[in-house]
Amino acid sequence: MRKIIKLLKQFIFLSTLPILVIGADFELDNIVSDANQTDKHILLFFHKDGCDFCERMIFNLDDSNLSKLIQKDFIFVDINKDDDETISFKGDEGTTKEFLDALDIDLYPTIAFFDGNGTFIYDVVGYRNKNKFGKILEYIQKKLYQKVTFEEFEDESLTDED
Repeated sequence: MRKIIKLLKQFIFLSTLPILVIGADFELDNIVSDANQTDKHILLFFHKDGCDFCERMIFNLDDSNLSKLIQKDFIFVDINKDDDETISFKGDEGTTKEFLDALDIDLYPTIAFFDGNGTFIYDVVGYRNKNKFGKILEYIQKKLYQKVTFEEFEDESLTDED
């Protein structure tokens, strides 16, 4: 029921936007607003067709434990470099390629995290195994980026396990 109400609210909000913006496939400003209201982070997953490491990362993202954590604490946005889509963010609208160029993303897979204000937090370039990616999700979810670098967090985690 909550999902239906949320979808209706999104539809009502989207129907009030100018026609130019409605044409975008990804309305990242709306996603940022949702993240802010739900106190979630945004996880942008950038990948491309025919990339073995991207496929392995997709397999990891489908892991039941990671998937549950992502659904609970993140808004997941899947962006394929090879798709011809329109993305709007912070008043700008362009193609997937233009968006990736603006973010200076040219290696795949790349995962970028943003907070509920649309502020970039952290990115991961390249494949990570399930355990490592789980640690990254924990680092973001607990907002530890406000206190320490990921490397410091990881070192502390290893010390705690010894």
